[in-house]
Amino acid sequence: MSDFDDAYRFDDEDDFNATWSEKDWKQYIAKNDLQVSLFLNLFVSSRNIVNHMDHIALQMGWVKAEDDTAFIKKIFHNAKEPNTIHTHPVTTITRGLYHFLTKNWEIYLESSKTNDVKLCWTYAQLLNNGERSALFGISCMDAGDDFLAVCHFKNALQILNLTMDVLQKIPKENLKTNVIFHDALIACFDLREVWIKVMESCKNPESEDDDTL
Repeated sequence: MSDFDDAYRFDDEDDFNATWSEKDWKQYIAKNDLQVSLFLNLFVSSRNIVNHMDHIALQMGWVKAEDDTAFIKKIFHNAKEPNTIHTHPVTTITRGLYHFLTKNWEIYLESSKTNDVKLCWTYAQLLNNGERSALFGISCMDAGDDFLAVCHFKNALQILNLTMDVLQKIPKENLKTNVIFHDALIACFDLREVWIKVMESCKNPESEDDDTL
């Protein structure tokens, strides 16, 4: 079992299943949606800062200010509520950055005069498939199926590489377009860094000492 599972599987999950109503869970989902929005706002405001993901982790409460260990190594810490896949920092990051990529693409489509329909469809499909594969991976980790999770994250990384390849091929019409795709690549590199570290955690669950979390 990986550190991801240890940190995010609630010990008394049956208590929540027994006592929480549908209304409670709806509020729980809404709260996690707000967490995604908070992450996205922090990403937008700090994306051009060096080590911006470390900065975001501090602001989100995923790490403590006195911690020295890099954000990626401590990403599975600090659960306080029912620990479903909704509360995984990796879920928040994946959902937030894919939302950013989608809105980023919409801005490009509104400003571009030479939209290629086939290219637009291909890129939209890549965004959808990449996010879905990553969320499947997170779900597998939550269930303790670490190597199945690795398979899904590898698939997500392959899709992400194709996404970045499409970004590189799109004509840059002006300065605004350059900025749009520069920001998109930042989001893609952040996703890749997180997923690679997640896969390392799945493959080597005993490789990190408890005091590094």
